[in-house]
Amino acid sequence: MGSGTVSPFPPSPNLTNSYLDRFNIPIPKPSLTPLSTLLATLSTQTGLPADQLKLIYKGAVLKDQSLTLTSYGIKDEATLVLVGKGGEAPGGPLKAALPTGPGAKKNKQPDTSTESVLVEWIHNLVSGLLGPLQPSIVTFISHTDPKATNRPAQTPAFEALQREHARLSEILLRGLLDLDGVEIQNGWAEARKERKEGVRRVQGELTRVDEAWGERKKLGA
Repeated sequence: MGSGTVSPFPPSPNLTNSYLDRFNIPIPKPSLTPLSTLLATLSTQTGLPADQLKLIYKGAVLKDQSLTLTSYGIKDEATLVLVGKGGEAPGGPLKAALPTGPGAKKNKQPDTSTESVLVEWIHNLVSGLLGPLQPSIVTFISHTDPKATNRPAQTPAFEALQREHARLSEILLRGLLDLDGVEIQNGWAEARKERKEGVRRVQGELTRVDEAWGERKKLGA
C-alpha cells in the first residue's frame, strides 16, 4: 500500500509511507514491540512528533499504542501506511507531493444530535471523494494493469504513472483518515454501519490502485 516500500529487518512488517520515503526499521520481535515504540522510532526518522503520526493497517488507523504489533494482526510481509497527521508530510522537503484534488481538505463533521444527518454526511463524504476520483482511477488502472480490457495503445512514462499513483493513494488515504475521525454517539448503529461501508469502499479503491501499480512495477521503468 502507498507509493514507497520499506523493508525492515525480518521478521518484521513492511512499512510504506505515502510520501515516497523509505525507512529501514529493525523490529526483531513484533510480538513484544508495542505500537508506541514503533511510532517513537518513526518520529526520529521523520522529524515529526509521534503524536502527529498515524499508522494505517488494512484501512484502519492503529490507535492503542500499548498494544503490540502482533496484537493488531500484523504478520511478516504485511504492509502498513504511515501518514502525517494534519497534513504534514514525513520529511519536510516532500510537502510538495501533497495533493490539491478531492480529499485534500479536511471535512468538518456537522454538529448534530440527529443520527440521520450524520449518516447522510458520511455518505456524501464518501461519494464526494470517490465520484470525482473514479475517472482518474479507471484511467490509471488502464495504463498500469496488463489485464485491463481498456488498455490504450500508448501509456505515459513510468515516472508520470508513479506520480499519479502517489496522488491517488494520498487522496484515498486522507479519505480513510477522515472516516476514522468521525465521532459517532453511542447507540448510533446506522451511522457506524455507514462509516464501515465507506471504509470498505475507499479501501477497495485504494487496493485496486495499489495492485495495478504493483503489476506495472514488475515490468520495470
